[in-house]
Amino acid sequence: MPSLQLLQLTEHGRNLLASRRKALLLASGIVVAGGAAAYVQSQFSSKKPNSYGHYNGVRDNRENSDEILKKNNNVKGISQKKGGLKSLQVLAAILLSEMGQIGARDLLALVGIVVLRTALSNRLAKVQGFLFRAAFLRRVPSFFRLISENILLCFLLSTIHSTSKYITGTLSLRFRKILTKLIHAHYFENMAYYKISHVDGWIRNPEQRIASDVPRFCSELSELVQEDLTAVTDGLLYSWRLCSYASPKYIFWILAYVLGAGATIRNFSPAFGKLMSKEQQLEGEYRQLHSRLRTHAESIAFYGGESREESHIQQKFKTLVRHLRVVLHDHWWFGMIQDFLLKYLGATVACVLIIEPFFAGNLRPDTSTLGRAEMLSNLRYHTSVVVSLFQSLGTLSISSRRLNRLSGYADRIHELILISKELSTDDKKSSLQRAASRNYLTEANYVEFAGVKVVTPTGNVLVKDLSLRVESGSNLLITGPNGSGKSSLFRVLGGLWPLVSGHIVKPGVGSDLNKEIFYVPQRPYTAVGTLRDQLIYPLTADQEVELLTLSGMVELLKNVDLENLLDRYPPEKEVNWGDELSLGEQQRLGMARLFYHKPKFAILDECTSAVTTDMEERFCAKVRAMGTSCITISHRPALVAFHDVVLSLDGEGGWKVHYKREDSSVQGEGEIDLTKLSETDRQTDAIAVQRAFTAAKKNSAFSNPKTQSYVSEVIAASPSVNHDVKLPIVPQLQRDPRVLPLRVASMFKVPTVFDKQGAQLLALAFLVVSRTLVSDRIASLNGTTVKYVLEQDKAAFIRLIGKSVLQSAASSFIAPSLRHLKASLALGWRIRLTQHLLKNYLRNNAFYQVFHMSNKNIDADQRITHDLEKLTTDLSGLVTGMVKPSVDILWFTWRMKLLTGRRGVAILYAYMLLGLGFLRTVTPDFGDLTSREQQLEGTFRFMHERLRTHAESIAFFGGGAREKAMVESRFRELLDHSLLLLKKKWLFGILDDFVTKQLPHNVTWGLSLLYALEHRGDRALVSTQGELAHALRFLASVVSQSFLAFGDILELHRKFLELSGSINRIFELEELLDAAQSGDLSTDKLLRSQRTGLYAEYFISFDEVDIITPAQKLLARQLTCDVVPGKSLLVTGPNGSGKSSIFRVLRGLWPNVSGRLYKPSHYFDEEAVLGCGIFYVPQRPYTCLGTLRDQIIYPLSHEEAKLRELKLYGKGKKSTDTMNILDARLKTILENVRLNYLLEREEGGWDANLNWEDILSLGEQQRLGMARLFFHKPKFGILDECTNATSVDVEEQLYRLAKDLGITVITSSQATACSNTIPRIGITTC
Repeated sequence: MPSLQLLQLTEHGRNLLASRRKALLLASGIVVAGGAAAYVQSQFSSKKPNSYGHYNGVRDNRENSDEILKKNNNVKGISQKKGGLKSLQVLAAILLSEMGQIGARDLLALVGIVVLRTALSNRLAKVQGFLFRAAFLRRVPSFFRLISENILLCFLLSTIHSTSKYITGTLSLRFRKILTKLIHAHYFENMAYYKISHVDGWIRNPEQRIASDVPRFCSELSELVQEDLTAVTDGLLYSWRLCSYASPKYIFWILAYVLGAGATIRNFSPAFGKLMSKEQQLEGEYRQLHSRLRTHAESIAFYGGESREESHIQQKFKTLVRHLRVVLHDHWWFGMIQDFLLKYLGATVACVLIIEPFFAGNLRPDTSTLGRAEMLSNLRYHTSVVVSLFQSLGTLSISSRRLNRLSGYADRIHELILISKELSTDDKKSSLQRAASRNYLTEANYVEFAGVKVVTPTGNVLVKDLSLRVESGSNLLITGPNGSGKSSLFRVLGGLWPLVSGHIVKPGVGSDLNKEIFYVPQRPYTAVGTLRDQLIYPLTADQEVELLTLSGMVELLKNVDLENLLDRYPPEKEVNWGDELSLGEQQRLGMARLFYHKPKFAILDECTSAVTTDMEERFCAKVRAMGTSCITISHRPALVAFHDVVLSLDGEGGWKVHYKREDSSVQGEGEIDLTKLSETDRQTDAIAVQRAFTAAKKNSAFSNPKTQSYVSEVIAASPSVNHDVKLPIVPQLQRDPRVLPLRVASMFKVPTVFDKQGAQLLALAFLVVSRTLVSDRIASLNGTTVKYVLEQDKAAFIRLIGKSVLQSAASSFIAPSLRHLKASLALGWRIRLTQHLLKNYLRNNAFYQVFHMSNKNIDADQRITHDLEKLTTDLSGLVTGMVKPSVDILWFTWRMKLLTGRRGVAILYAYMLLGLGFLRTVTPDFGDLTSREQQLEGTFRFMHERLRTHAESIAFFGGGAREKAMVESRFRELLDHSLLLLKKKWLFGILDDFVTKQLPHNVTWGLSLLYALEHRGDRALVSTQGELAHALRFLASVVSQSFLAFGDILELHRKFLELSGSINRIFELEELLDAAQSGDLSTDKLLRSQRTGLYAEYFISFDEVDIITPAQKLLARQLTCDVVPGKSLLVTGPNGSGKSSIFRVLRGLWPNVSGRLYKPSHYFDEEAVLGCGIFYVPQRPYTCLGTLRDQIIYPLSHEEAKLRELKLYGKGKKSTDTMNILDARLKTILENVRLNYLLEREEGGWDANLNWEDILSLGEQQRLGMARLFFHKPKFGILDECTNATSVDVEEQLYRLAKDLGITVITSSQATACSNTIPRIGITTC
């Protein structure tokens, strides 16, 4: 029988359409208006911003986004309007204006795909109605014609569905590219990356917003656009179709219900935007702690600060978990309300609207068999129309909740954009900053400070009314105690800090540093890239005026004795130079960089503190020969010989200028009178520094090297080289990788992962069984509904509606509870796996070994945070995806067997096996692709974290453009790989969706036909027809549920492949941590070994110990020496010769592969209360998180420190006085290291909790490290060039105090102050 048009299914069809055209237009208009109203709800009822009307065109210039931001640049307003949609509106306007032609094409393609999908779905619903009729009437030829069309439509829908996901993914990447480039455009200008977190402190973790918030926002926004476009298209089409064959009143009923349910939901909705914003903030702070551990791994390992760092990490992780539990709970109870009103009760209301016209409307069947068959076909299509209409309007109505969630991301991103723009552009600066910009006079041939006041971002005045002029060809030396403002003067000169008064004259253009003034920083900075990149930094290869050739590189490196780097590293190889080179080698590389740029003025900020005196002299002579004028900070009096002017700061705002001629000193306001004692300790420090420099003028160390020499007596020497003897092999931190199944098995063996979550898994299984039973009842209900309609039993149908409401209530509890349990399982597993990894990660310096002793680049911080979160989320989805279909298959297979017998079940299982085998053969290697994507995401994030860590040095170099180029190159690599992954998912998704979701419907129809053909009974009887209709509808539901379950099973293969990437990354780290704890590189095992090391309480002894790097480079051969109490040791040698490496072996960071090493324990002796045997003060100062008190007692906690002080100094005193005892001793220590002014300068005293790394100068941080040494009072102190940023007199006092306390020191130093106080025993490494 030919197919009939739906409008001709009733005898009044044509007349109905003709008489209701006006009603149709009216109803369509109402649906559009109602859908829009549901979409914008109350959140959009606020004032529309007046700046977006003309930003929906497609333009590709940055001015559009700037104009949008210009009208929305109130930074304070952002923080006040958290939870609103203003930020979301601004970002949407920016995205629309910056999409360009390709973005507009993608958006239009998405619209076209959505319209085509809706049209195909509508046709598919018609065809399935005809299939139901053909099966009911047992018309086999017609059935096969229809099933062929159905298969074709299913394949087209699979293609459309996968293409839609691909376009949505490309839109997400385009949105991310637009926002990231917009952020970068402002973030890297005018040193905004430095000011945003180091000066103003507005945003603590900008990298979290750039690398995490932006991609999540773009992904969810693109999905929202796609789903809402689909909902609008479905709503329009199905409203028109419903009005074309039924009364428009159904539209009003649906609209009224959706709007009422939406209003109710809105009143109950929590502030998901604020919750999401808070969650991202806590995630960022937690990840920042791991990044900080990675950055300072060596210093923390030397201090033995694992426990303290673990305490900070665990505390922050617990705070994050508490917030996540709150979020999960809110999602759970709100999900029950939302699901009940919009999904399940809505389905009951839809059922009433579906059936009502078949009881009393124009779709009421006639009494013939053909009429009832037509009714079944109409019912099938009518059901699809009403359900699709409900779903589309429901999607639009809950968009406000999704918009609220998006607003949490949008607020954080918009705030970052606004602040970056305000800091990066002159016209957006505050009045103070604008005034400061006007006070910079440029394009001069000299540097001049006129009435300049130097004020820290916290408001401390360091220098008052400085007036000084440095002519071209003249050289200025700046001296003064630590924290007096020497480096801060350069921050003002370079524009990093605002100029609050006076004016500055300097060469070049702009308020920042430029090519006329080159900065060599206190902390050497090595950029990511090749050796050539280090020399030309901050220029890129494209910016070079004259190409640096290989011979030019050799000449530059020879000037600083680093030509061997060309032999060690290929010229084009990218190396992590910060890890490969010693501090002295990095400083010499900075000197070579200066020689390349040849500026008019060079700012040398204690940049030679870690090099030898000879190298320092050669450096100064070379700079002079270039004609470069130097402005130098140094604590070495010998440098006076190379400078014409000395500026002395006193630390309290006063200053004084000395010229080289003794009779020509010039004093300014706040001068320091050397003839009188100062009233403050800070000025006493300044006087001592000035006296040391005054003495140095008369007797320069460079002109008289004997002043720095010491009497040396060779007591031992390294043996001659024997090339026939092979070097011992330094073991690498590695373990043979396990295959994926073994890694999965080991994941399930993680202690307590399933023990603790067992109850949740049981509850999950119970809810899944309950959901399956409810689904079975719903399937039976669907069949019974068809039967009652066919029999026109209205009373029975009304009773059925009552049961449906009860089932809706049960379903509205079960579904959100399943989602809640799934999320709870993910959170629980994240907690367990995190604790399992941290247990090994923060023991026995494993974190250091992972970063420095592995032959792979292991981004452990990314894996423990982001990757672990993704793994547990995907794992909980996988487990739920295994339990749910397994229960469904068992139950519905049994139900199917009752209906179709073994043949139907055999068809079902045969299809599943064939489908699984087919998908396995065509599935790409999603595991490796996903792992690579996570690695690239981690690299991009690490580049931003590195930028924030080294922000000051980069800002001084003016390296913003260079860093931007490096970051964006990584970002492009990430985008390219993500696009490749999207394409592979697109092609595979077509087959996957067709095999697992679409094609099974056709098998369902085939089974329905077989059942109808075998059904016996008198087809003329209404009861027989009702039974057949019930059975067919029930069979369709059962078979559909079975195939959905099998589809989920088939999809598990793809999900597992994607999950395998995360599993491999996490358990590769776990294997390395196990190797670190197994003893292969463990300090404790080396100590127990008869061959390599022994415990000695009162001395340190090296007995033929080879010092070999993990890269197998020999630094010291058969080192033999003893260090006994009272006989300190000075370790000397050129940069890179292995001085710090001796301490790494001594501390156990590097394994001792030969000889014997005797040493005391570095752990605290709690019973004897004698402290540790050895305490290490590392080369790179480390300020921990916490208060001023925490800085001194580190790595002890408050409780440990109080207990120790009570036992040592609190005899006869109450335990309640412990804190006073501790603080009194700490104050004495601060006075000894001349830092007691910190108690008065920082608000809060001992409890001041600040970012000490930014607050304190390098010299102050080094003195704080010595304060730790004096607090712990060990037998031996290992001092690795830890005083090279302090003044001469302070350095002498610190060593003298260590001696008075009975601390025997082993010192690595290029300075000479320590040689005057340390007994003259020396080692020169080679």
